[in-house]
Amino acid sequence: MISRRDVVTDSAIAVVAEQGVRGLTHRAVDALAELPVGSTSNVYRTRDALITGIMERIGELNSQQLERIPELVRAPDADPIEVAIDFCMNWLTTDRNRFYTMMMLSLDPALPPEAVVAKEKNLRAIQDFIMRFAGVDADYARRVNSSIAGMMFSELVSGTAERANVEAYMKEFFSWLHNSRESA
Repeated sequence: MISRRDVVTDSAIAVVAEQGVRGLTHRAVDALAELPVGSTSNVYRTRDALITGIMERIGELNSQQLERIPELVRAPDADPIEVAIDFCMNWLTTDRNRFYTMMMLSLDPALPPEAVVAKEKNLRAIQDFIMRFAGVDADYARRVNSSIAGMMFSELVSGTAERANVEAYMKEFFSWLHNSRESA
């Protein structure tokens, strides 16, 4: 069963995705979650705490998804590029609210200090996953993450999230990765 905290935080992610950071209020979250007024404030007393909770929840959900990738790649007849494309498409479609909110809050210059800590933890977790999964060093993992996140951000802001675009990019990107590792 999903906890009250997760209901509130997941609803807050949707509020940011639908109304922008300025639209994030305790009342807006209560309304979207169809909770009694004051419910969000019982979980997160301040807006800063709510924003920090959002960043922490995003990190938790991202980690859950990332940890499933190795199993997907090991499946019979699995194509690692297709797994990566599916992962990106999931973040751009099914989990668009989370990806959008993660990007919006990450770019917010007024992000509360605790939320900055959560954001940095999220980035480290993604980088650590890439290092473990691909067997690369931290600098290489950072470049991989930056490249793929940049492509996904472009798809997000263009409003297209076209599989053909993601597929073309990922195939070229994996080719570049393969060639850069061979020449190193």
